[in-house]
Amino acid sequence: MKIFHCADTHLGFRAYSRHVPEGEPDAGLNLREADVYAAWDRLIAAAIAAKPDVVIHAGDLFDRVRPSNRAIDRALEGLHRLSQAGLPTIIVAGNHETPRLRETGHVFRLLRRIPGIHPLFAGKPEQVAIGDLLVTGVAHSGQLAERVGEARPGPNAKLNLLVTHGAVSGIKEFRNSELNQAALPDATLQGGWDYVALGHYHEFTALGHNTWYCGSNERFSFSEEREPKGYAMVELPGPQVEHYEIACRQFITLSYDCQDKAGAASAGNGLTEQLLAQLEAAVPNDKVIRQRVWNVSREEWSTVDRRTLLHAASGAINYALNPEFSDTTVELQAAPELGTLLEEFRDYLAGQPLQKPTERDWLLEQVAELLGGNR
Repeated sequence: MKIFHCADTHLGFRAYSRHVPEGEPDAGLNLREADVYAAWDRLIAAAIAAKPDVVIHAGDLFDRVRPSNRAIDRALEGLHRLSQAGLPTIIVAGNHETPRLRETGHVFRLLRRIPGIHPLFAGKPEQVAIGDLLVTGVAHSGQLAERVGEARPGPNAKLNLLVTHGAVSGIKEFRNSELNQAALPDATLQGGWDYVALGHYHEFTALGHNTWYCGSNERFSFSEEREPKGYAMVELPGPQVEHYEIACRQFITLSYDCQDKAGAASAGNGLTEQLLAQLEAAVPNDKVIRQRVWNVSREEWSTVDRRTLLHAASGAINYALNPEFSDTTVELQAAPELGTLLEEFRDYLAGQPLQKPTERDWLLEQVAELLGGNR
């Protein structure tokens, strides 16, 4: 049996301040939101071309509990295409689209109206039979580990597949950084499944001979810049699992260490010129760029011509210039000059005791993306 395993499409996601230019389809739409819809369209086309026996979406179809009208429309459009192609599709709800309060209602109720589309959002084991395959799905909930632990393969089914959405503990370290995220002990996934289809972790990853994260089909942060994006094709019995890549937006991190480059700087090449050369070599147009400057003194940083760098990166989807100062001492001045909000937060964070150095980088990355870099 041939299975198309996808997840984490996050329809409705948006970031940064760029918009689709006038005269193009979706003019005025947030450009990153348009990227996500384009990746969704490519995913649907790939599923139809692959002609699987079943499509499995392992959660986070939408990016939020109350998706926009546009996000719902694009989701329905893609699912109708799968329905018209005769591809039975099973979708479990992930943490991003699962409401915390019952009174909120669930957007997945709309999906039940499409023939051949099976949305699972009850938060407990639900089963759908597709030929010789019995799919047991457990949607995200506050008791995800317990509910997954209750799931059992069908004793009379030739093939059994478990699909759920969560962070597996005990195998790979997941930061508990997402709203409404739930952890899955590894032991809950054991129990005679022919294949366990997981969503939530955005990188294609094997957790055992029969358990896989298929990864997302688009990049959503710099932590994913080196990860190929796409979907997994699964053959059962086996399983035989192969990842297929889908083209998506490119993220690039540029790093410049002032200590390593001190010799070049003293030879007459100013810091602005060196950063500019690095930036131009990356060809920033249509990319999401962050340029990190390490071990820079505040005096040297004051000489950087940021306007020149911003102009060179004007074709980028977003450009963030992030200095890491070698001297974090804060001097009181009679008339202090405030920097950008991101710079002020960085200075504040430098004086805070954190358990791990990586936590500072992660916090800066999240705030930089929230503020849209230096734009």
